[in-house]
Amino acid sequence: MHDRNVTTPYEEDFRSFGKLSTLERLRKELAVIAPEQCGPLAAVISDLKRQKTATAGSQAKGGHRGKPIELSIPKADLRPDWSATIDEMRLRREGINSGMIELDKIEPPALSQLRGIEYVLRGLSKVCIDNDMPVDISLQSVQHWVKRQCANGQNETSTGMLLRQISKFLSLRGEKKKLRKKLSKEAARFARIGRLKRKRKHEWLLQNPTDVAKVWDLAEDIRGQSRAASPGTAKRYLLALHAAALALPVAMPLRISDLSRFLIGEEIVRDATGWSLKIRTQKTGDDYERSELWPELTEYLDLLITLEAPGGDLWLGYERRQGTPLFSRDRGVTGLTADWISDVWYEHVGTGEHIIRTLWHQVAYDSDVDRTWMALALCGQRSRRTSREYFDKNQRARAVRAGRKALMKARQQAKSQFPSA
Repeated sequence: MHDRNVTTPYEEDFRSFGKLSTLERLRKELAVIAPEQCGPLAAVISDLKRQKTATAGSQAKGGHRGKPIELSIPKADLRPDWSATIDEMRLRREGINSGMIELDKIEPPALSQLRGIEYVLRGLSKVCIDNDMPVDISLQSVQHWVKRQCANGQNETSTGMLLRQISKFLSLRGEKKKLRKKLSKEAARFARIGRLKRKRKHEWLLQNPTDVAKVWDLAEDIRGQSRAASPGTAKRYLLALHAAALALPVAMPLRISDLSRFLIGEEIVRDATGWSLKIRTQKTGDDYERSELWPELTEYLDLLITLEAPGGDLWLGYERRQGTPLFSRDRGVTGLTADWISDVWYEHVGTGEHIIRTLWHQVAYDSDVDRTWMALALCGQRSRRTSREYFDKNQRARAVRAGRKALMKARQQAKSQFPSA
């Protein structure tokens, strides 16, 4: 580097310096002498370890990984005509998302909805096979499917949602109008039952009390662990990722399907004043925009950039990460999935990321002033039914609090007039 008048080492400099064992020894020295230079070195060490594992060859013995599928059939075994419909709709939806004009009067569902439809069709197919019935959508096959889902602990809200997916699929194919009406009616009935019952996340909160501040404290603690970890190690960066995966949803309680899609320089942008965000939500297709994210988030997001950047330089690292996923363990080459974010929350909080949406609505619920609008905006929720549901609930809570205050005031006045009472 001295011979070339270079002061900041890049990945290429480390690659040419030596083999894996040499670089690992170098990392220990740099961690003490120049920790800010360890980012590119850590990346090279990770790459070489992956290459070493690949060279050693796979130890897999073949066959299906993990627990065998019991309640559905493999995707590849789905009825060919059903698969063809889903593939066609997926292709059209991807075209719309990329800016193409859609002329067909039947608009294809969102990609997430198509995955849900495919999921329920695989389960329905398995029920038909297990009951020696033709693999088809009929009132009888759906009844068998509902019975099995309920027996396996699926709640009424989820059952109603999946029934709507079946009805939607029939609508896409222009089939069985009478059955579609029946399924939609049953879906509405299950939804009503589900609304009368306490949601699982509310049950979890009763057993595991937490709030927005506690989640933020967890993120702060994990970020502190990252800073304390040895520079240039995979552990240090992984802890920084975990901290950001907890902190970011506190400020932007979006669904994990949206959080996992953030691309640096596109959806989530850094300028001289801080970070901003603009994204179209996957479920509703609404625009979600924050021209200025919380200043407290800056350290979390900057850390993901500087830990990997040559010389720990934010802007050099930001430039190199343009157009890459925010949540990534290989400098943006591949993005981490929505399930990964959920797993982080289960590991540290004890439940999935969507609990933060409930916690923000709890903040609104506990406020003496109507803050429903605030929680809805934070969570990117614009559904009229959702808005009314939370508004009514919060209005009732405020009425109860107002009533208690009035009773307390009346009692205090009575005591002052009749001290012996």
